Amino acid sequence: MKKLAGVIAGVMMIGGAAVAQAGPAQVLPNGPGPGGVTSDNIEWIKNIGISVDAVGGRLVGDYFYTNDQHKMMILDVSDPLNPVMTDFELFPQEVLFSREDLDTNGKIMVLPQTGFGLHILDVEDKSNIVRLATVTGNQHTQSCILDCTWAYGSDGNIHDLRDPSNPVLMKEKWGEGKPTGGGHDVTEVSKGMVLTATQPMMFMDARKNPLNPKLLALGANDDARFIHSVLWPRKGKDKFILAGGETNFQFRCNERNGAFMVWDASKWKRTRTFTMLDEYRMTNGTFVDGSPAVNAAGCSSHWLEAHPRFKNGGLVAAAFFEHGTRLINVTKKGKIKEVGYFMPWGGSTGAVYWITDEILYAIDYTRGIDILRYTGDK
Repeated sequence: MKKLAGVIAGVMMIGGAAVAQAGPAQVLPNGPGPGGVTSDNIEWIKNIGISVDAVGGRLVGDYFYTNDQHKMMILDVSDPLNPVMTDFELFPQEVLFSREDLDTNGKIMVLPQTGFGLHILDVEDKSNIVRLATVTGNQHTQSCILDCTWAYGSDGNIHDLRDPSNPVLMKEKWGEGKPTGGGHDVTEVSKGMVLTATQPMMFMDARKNPLNPKLLALGANDDARFIHSVLWPRKGKDKFILAGGETNFQFRCNERNGAFMVWDASKWKRTRTFTMLDEYRMTNGTFVDGSPAVNAAGCSSHWLEAHPRFKNGGLVAAAFFEHGTRLINVTKKGKIKEVGYFMPWGGSTGAVYWITDEILYAIDYTRGIDILRYTGDK
């Protein structure tokens, strides 16, 4: 796709400024600005409107891989305030359930597409994406395992990618014989060590046998809530697991909406369990106080990411649809407090990523990419 990359690379600019809700009622001063409503520790830099129903991304080195409903893009983010597109690859237009959690090691990418299959891409040359294969067995999200030599689908499918030009859908399922056979996502915490966004959550070891990973630990909720995304900071060395729960098409916030959660992972080797410590849900407001009066996509947590300096507590950036980007502090005891936010005008934020320890990319379904700067305590 080199032909148009140079043209589109120039379509990347705009400008801006920074009210917030820290905890259920505390308001951090600042106010409405050009990009939206923000707390005093977040500055809106600009919007890059190059995405149509933007969904998610993945940062590997100086490159950010991101997608929307009809294309995947590679951005050079060595200057994070001025990203430059190096290439893109077009795909058939999707209308629902877009590929949210594209995964790559910087060389091979797995990209699921509802109704069209699992795409395997060679992304090693950032200026020349090569589509290697498309195979059946696609599921809502697909994750690289063991340096993208295997792929785990959200509902149990396993693909052998040792020859990425000839991917093979295996008959085995990663959830066979386990408490649950699938869910919304799979996260490789460290090489071959897998945490599932399922109910219950499962921690598995796929290093010796990726076709039948060994179950190591479980974490469950009594209310059997839907787990959307999971993250174990510092490659599983942290004492906390972070999780988000999604509830769609609920126009007002209530106690049943999907929560941001903190789980105790400090005792799993002894107890073989994870235990939820705290949870946090959004509330409705008046827009100018940093919370929307109503919700369209749903009043719930979506994708989230820990700050690069997160260590047994610290800062987390989480996407909450119409509530935008929320900065959450996790204390050393696993307690949650909101400490900042950016709620965009006319937006619905699906994912947010730390590009540096102060620059954030908020991926928005209606706006594309908002570039933010965090100016608070790191």
